[in-house]
Amino acid sequence: MKSLQLFIDMWVDSRKIVDVQRKKQAQRMAVAEKHLVDMENSNERLNKDLRDAYESYKLGMTDKETYLEQKKTYENLLMRMQENIEKQKVAVGKLATVDLPEVAGFEMLEGQMKLQKLNKEIVDAFVEEIVVYAKDRVEIKWKFRDEYTR
Repeated sequence: MKSLQLFIDMWVDSRKIVDVQRKKQAQRMAVAEKHLVDMENSNERLNKDLRDAYESYKLGMTDKETYLEQKKTYENLLMRMQENIEKQKVAVGKLATVDLPEVAGFEMLEGQMKLQKLNKEIVDAFVEEIVVYAKDRVEIKWKFRDEYTR
């Protein structure tokens, strides 16, 4: 990990990795917000359908028993939809508060970004190959020269 940190400090502008994460985060946020809007639109359609069912009953196009069954079904759907809308609002709120450097595998220390953990982007950028042997032995072949092994 230390040699990887050295490599990052010398050769890689870690802001690029964070920028990639920011773009991904913005995409996730847009999808989550669209999903929330879609759910709210569905909720409005269900409310309209419930009103239409009542109008059909009032106009004598539907009998009372059918209307009451429809009303029960719509009210159950509306209740579940509202619960899901609230859950989606919480999810959108959580996405809005994500610490991007941490997601990208870095943390801010003394004004510098330091490697915190390996994630897919970092592994793809720096690891050539990972060989797993029997008896708990793992070998990591880096895409750069490890100064500490010389």
